[in-house]
Amino acid sequence: MQKTTAQEISQLVGGQLEGDGQRVIGGMATIESAGPEDLSFIANARYEKHLSQTRAGAVIVSTTCQVPQGLTVIRCQDPYFAFREAMVAFYGFRKPSFEGISNQADIHPSAVLGQGVRIASFAAISRNVAIGDNTVIYPGVFIGPDCRIGDDCTLYPNVTVYDGCCLGNRVTIHAGSSIGHDGFGYATYRGRHEKIPQVGNVVVEDDVEIGACCTIDRSTLGATVIGAGTKFSNLVAIGHGTRLGRGCLLVAQAGIAGSAVVGNYCVFAGQSGVVGHIRIGDGARIGAQSGVTHDISAGQEVLGSPAVILSEARRSMVGVAKLPQLRATVARLSDEVQKLRQQLEQMKRPPDNSQEST
Repeated sequence: MQKTTAQEISQLVGGQLEGDGQRVIGGMATIESAGPEDLSFIANARYEKHLSQTRAGAVIVSTTCQVPQGLTVIRCQDPYFAFREAMVAFYGFRKPSFEGISNQADIHPSAVLGQGVRIASFAAISRNVAIGDNTVIYPGVFIGPDCRIGDDCTLYPNVTVYDGCCLGNRVTIHAGSSIGHDGFGYATYRGRHEKIPQVGNVVVEDDVEIGACCTIDRSTLGATVIGAGTKFSNLVAIGHGTRLGRGCLLVAQAGIAGSAVVGNYCVFAGQSGVVGHIRIGDGARIGAQSGVTHDISAGQEVLGSPAVILSEARRSMVGVAKLPQLRATVARLSDEVQKLRQQLEQMKRPPDNSQEST
């Protein structure tokens, strides 16, 4: 976006302008670093303290935020989404630096490519692959036999999609992720771990974004499914046969073991883990570093390892924080009890009459 005004930005994001609508805005910056031609935003109340010192030309704030006199602000019901809209207008999204199909890409003659597909050098497209319109394949990507890739997808460098997997439309997979490798399936017989063929696949539905270095196992039978609109951070692992619902969020280092069934709009915070063969209901929220070992009902928030209801986890944390004080109290009471026992024993002893009075 070229330089614009605070008034035009207010109209763009559907906000209510307060202050100088003709302030020139040429970019965006954090509230601490913004200059006179920058637009900034406050989506968290803890940062409102910076409003009195900011040099920003204009700031997107909530409808209830208290602002210093003279500061140009754009009030929005959802300032974070308004910030997103402004970011898209100013900067857009990453675009590939290459056009067309590189003659250094290895593309099987049976592959079917849609209109506007871009394939970079050293990508490998196997037999019977179908790739939809306007999909972008970066260097080093491998797409195995019989895969289906939808329209407007982006596969960043060194992504691997194993044979028979399906990606919907507008799927983004970041560098180094692996889709459809064998699940962790072995039968232990007479002391040996014998591999079970993994003959299923992975289905990634529309509008999914998968971060860098994520892994999604193919199922033993059937499909591992990632529901539409689900978003992964980096280093997320999904076991074979797991089914994720729509609109889930998985933060870095979260992991879900095989054959788990997860509902819609669930959230898994960083380093949370889920055992296999359990069900997690719609809208459940799994706290950071939690270990889920049993079914979770719809809408529940859990925390801890093993994970328990959030209110119980908080009480436990308060108790753990007081353990040093409790230990000292127990030690003091133990000493007092010991002294009382000694006094009681002395009181129980008969008087000593062994010496006659003279």
